Amino acid sequence: NFIHPDQNGFLPKRQIKDNISIILDTLEYYEAHPEKQMALIFLDAQKAFDNVDWRFMLLQLTQMGFGEKFTQAIETIYHNQSAKVMINGELTEFIDISKGTRQGCPLSPLLFVLILEVLNRIVREEKGMKGMKIRKEEYKLQAFVDDLVFILEEPLITASKLME
Repeated sequence: NFIHPDQNGFLPKRQIKDNISIILDTLEYYEAHPEKQMALIFLDAQKAFDNVDWRFMLLQLTQMGFGEKFTQAIETIYHNQSAKVMINGELTEFIDISKGTRQGCPLSPLLFVLILEVLNRIVREEKGMKGMKIRKEEYKLQAFVDDLVFILEEPLITASKLME
């Protein structure tokens, strides 16, 4: 399983309502335990799809074990890309494109979620960041594609780790 259950964007049988339910449970928990400090930090990565580094994407696909043929197919799609832009009815010269996922490509959302998983995994594994614990499960993050919600206990201590 490549994608953690806290990411619910563009994945089969996963919905944003699952993220919302956990966030509502978090708010209810802390409302019942006012002695605990907590913070919800909402982050929307602007232009996230436009800023995917292709070398990083290909490296991550290889490291995640997607296989040489699949990775080469993706590399072929993203190799030597260029476009023209229409301004006032006139087309510009070709502009080289060197980053970002392809607009309209059905693989783009899935590739983006896979690449974002690398960052999300770092957050989940960071020992200096304390999330909300319910039973044996710790919730630090809820994600719907590039919209992220970080759940932090002791935010004055743990928020600096998030910023790193």
